[in-house]
Amino acid sequence: MLTPARILGMVMAATLLSGCGLRAVWSDVPAPPPVITPAPAPPDERTLHPYTGELAASTECKAVSKDDLSLLQDAGNVGGAITYPQGVAVRSNAKWWTVVVRTAVDPYGDLKRSDVPTFAYFATNLLTSDAEKYLDDDFSWSVDGGTASASKALACLKKLPAPKVLVKKPPKPASPADTYSGLPARAAACHKVSDALLRHLEQVGQVGGAITYPRGQMVRANRKWWTVAIAVQVNPNSLGFTRDNVPAVEYFVTNEPSLGAKASTVFSFPIKGTDKASAKAGACLK
Repeated sequence: MLTPARILGMVMAATLLSGCGLRAVWSDVPAPPPVITPAPAPPDERTLHPYTGELAASTECKAVSKDDLSLLQDAGNVGGAITYPQGVAVRSNAKWWTVVVRTAVDPYGDLKRSDVPTFAYFATNLLTSDAEKYLDDDFSWSVDGGTASASKALACLKKLPAPKVLVKKPPKPASPADTYSGLPARAAACHKVSDALLRHLEQVGQVGGAITYPRGQMVRANRKWWTVAIAVQVNPNSLGFTRDNVPAVEYFVTNEPSLGAKASTVFSFPIKGTDKASAKAGACLK
């Protein structure tokens, strides 16, 4: 007859011979969760078929439509003070085109003709038919003008008469705020908002106590304006303000960073974050 001790010994021996450790005999150890590695994002057209700027065989110059010129203005981060009224494209390698655009400068803006190059260069697939494209996405970006395709497109563009760009003289602004364009300055960089400016903008936003502005980022806009993105903090309060009914970010325009000691001429006002300068300031805040 088998004693309980002998039965227990046989069970342990069988368990060990089956490859299980002693811990598995006395406890039920859960299996570790599976490690899931996300699939890498598929490469886009620029990686699969890199643009080289070489000139395609038997290519001809093609005028760029107004719609595509508008899209290239977005790619060049211009508009308003700088526009692209005219452009010529030639086929490059793969499905890419090289585009040369003529720039126009608003004579009533902050920029001078001498500040802006006469021509700008882009690589794009905007002119490639949908049937020819490798992917459905549109890509356009600034490139160097020293390639064979850029030289041919530039030569064609120079043969065309420059278009007359009619710019109406803007009406005299009724207030300083009317001179703000909503566009970031060229090469606008992110700048931390000082504590003093944060307190000033709390006054402009008519907050304080229940709602405060702990930090912010700003970028240079047109003229002496700066566009500011402010992180909004909701503090414990009995006024009903919560994270659910107070925006996480507020946007302002101010000329304070451009004035230095001339505090008497500081002008600041809130805006909705819908223009290009506020979008850039908001990106700095993240």
